[in-house]
Amino acid sequence: MSFGYQDEEGFTPGNGLRKLNFGLGLNSAISEKFNVRSAFSFVNTNVETPPLNAGFGSNSNGGIPSVFANVLYTPRNVDLANMPFEHPVDRSSVYYRGGNDITNPLWLAKYYSNTSAVTRFFSSTSFNYDITKNLGLVYRLGLDTYTENQEVRLNRGGGASVSAVVNSGVFQSTTIKNTIWNHDLNLNYNTSLTDKINLTLLGGANYRADDYEQFGLASTNQLTFGLFNHANFVSASSRNPFSGGRINSILQERRAGIYGSATLDYADYLFVNVLARNDWTSTVEPENRRILYPGASISFIPTSAFEGLESSTLRYLKLRLGYGTSAGFPSPYSTRNILVQNPRGWANAAGEVFSTQTISTALGNPNLRPELQQEVEFGTEAVMFNNRLKLDVSLYERNTQDLITNAPLDRSTGFASTNINIGSLRTRGLEINATFSPVKSRTGLNWDITANYGMYRSVITELTAGLDEVVFSGFTNLGNFAIAGKPYGIIKGIGIERDANGNKIVLPNGRYKESSDIRELGDPNPEFTSSLINSFSYKGFTLSFMLEYRHKGVIVSNTVKGVLARGLTKDTDILDRALTLILPGVQEDGRPNDVQVTASNYFFDNYFFSDEAITFDGSTFRIREASLSYNLPGKLVGKSPFKAASLTFSASNIWFRALNMPKYVNFDTDVLSTGVGNGLGFDYLTGPSARRMGATLNLTF
Repeated sequence: MSFGYQDEEGFTPGNGLRKLNFGLGLNSAISEKFNVRSAFSFVNTNVETPPLNAGFGSNSNGGIPSVFANVLYTPRNVDLANMPFEHPVDRSSVYYRGGNDITNPLWLAKYYSNTSAVTRFFSSTSFNYDITKNLGLVYRLGLDTYTENQEVRLNRGGGASVSAVVNSGVFQSTTIKNTIWNHDLNLNYNTSLTDKINLTLLGGANYRADDYEQFGLASTNQLTFGLFNHANFVSASSRNPFSGGRINSILQERRAGIYGSATLDYADYLFVNVLARNDWTSTVEPENRRILYPGASISFIPTSAFEGLESSTLRYLKLRLGYGTSAGFPSPYSTRNILVQNPRGWANAAGEVFSTQTISTALGNPNLRPELQQEVEFGTEAVMFNNRLKLDVSLYERNTQDLITNAPLDRSTGFASTNINIGSLRTRGLEINATFSPVKSRTGLNWDITANYGMYRSVITELTAGLDEVVFSGFTNLGNFAIAGKPYGIIKGIGIERDANGNKIVLPNGRYKESSDIRELGDPNPEFTSSLINSFSYKGFTLSFMLEYRHKGVIVSNTVKGVLARGLTKDTDILDRALTLILPGVQEDGRPNDVQVTASNYFFDNYFFSDEAITFDGSTFRIREASLSYNLPGKLVGKSPFKAASLTFSASNIWFRALNMPKYVNFDTDVLSTGVGNGLGFDYLTGPSARRMGATLNLTF
């Protein structure tokens, strides 16, 4: 049985989390051959946060503002903490600018909020029956269900920087219910064929049912400030007031599969395994629903196979080779056009309400197929030098066929996007994990070092006929693209024109000339990542710390644009702002540039009007975490009601430095804005990361 409670207050006003969880596990032996095992968990989570929407340097995107974007937009000489932030009569936002055209971040944090209340229950119950000594039957039932109540509360009076709808006040309430039932029936058999050969067989079937329901209402034009009840708003709709998309939806997905595997074990040093699974899914048309994905692996332990090979130098050696496949399935209702119904489409002068039906802007693709991933891996594990060195190395290649991506469409087609199989993706990688113990003394002093290194290269090997490129995250003029022969997710955007010698071209007004079309800005995938963990222990004390390094991988940062272009960071203090400056480059006729511009124009124009100017190398070094713990000696614990006791002080995200970004912006490359999905390498005025410190007391009864 377990119980936990968590209560957090964020460093941003209006941000908090409360979480309660309870778990219980049961094991019952009904008879010698039949037993039941069951476990369940109950979790209740409540979150409140101010808007953290994407910002583009000026936060003037016309929607809901971001609290962090508005702070970064504020000059340093504005006393944000002590100036009034709301009108004394109508309680609307008040800010320092003459036009009051930016929402005050303190007002926003107080009067704009997103809330979420989630109640989740998940359990797993298995019924195990031993038919014979070697033959067993297992039925496993799993349930994962949650209910979530979301609310968007936006008081009226946000000002000119928000859309008219938001400025009038918005209340959107949404109820979500998601349920997943999972059934497994397995028959397993194991026997010894000879004194050295063991055989294990497994056959089974799986059925999974996903049901998602979402219902809600959005009301606009608030009457009484501060009151969030749909009756306190003039208009109501079942459509999202920001995106125009429908709030209500029902998604159902079914998947059935059969699978089997066989494993041969020879003398505990040679293992051979073959397996296969066949699935049928409901999310594609009948002719594409079936997909088979097999696999096989072999592993060999020479130190056990060959007498005399094991020694103090080589304690253990294992070689492994594996081939595996898996499937990826599209979301429901991607193969057919959807009829969108609006029960309150419009009303006539007499107040009569009429429903409307429209075709969804997502074009159905009846030829959509599940994607198939195939992976080959070779690896080795070794223990050497009296267990002082442990090494694990893996080389792999993963190929994805029929890669599923949501692609934008020209609006002239009548649709905005469609799901397609865009082609094939190949990923090759290397992973190394090594643990070395340079000090192991009889006095109890030990020093362990763990090093990790990982690198991969993902390349689009083929695109579907007729496609030159596909943008799958971001925008058509700045986003992650899939291009045959290029790294997956390459970033394209507005660049800077150059002459034949690579010199940047400067316009007569002193600004760089923008490219007439979008261009490749770089690969957001890091060339490699690595970490180093040091751990020292002595007489109950343990000190450990973890260092990390990320090499390359470009990042397009609107945070850097926002603060550097406006001189809000010390990085601009190296220049005398009273002097004129000349951008390096050449004029359009080839002569060296000699056009003088002010410091304001130099930074603002340079960083605000080109995506290339805010594209940076994301190489980062950081101290990820550190901890100091002490285990109380047994003779002290023995006098208490506890069996063991320990105290640990820990900290995470202690220090970082993005090596090729402006130093004083202090940008954390871990904090990006693309969220869940395949997007990579974009920052839209994302909030800062947090350093966490704490202490843990462990008591064992």
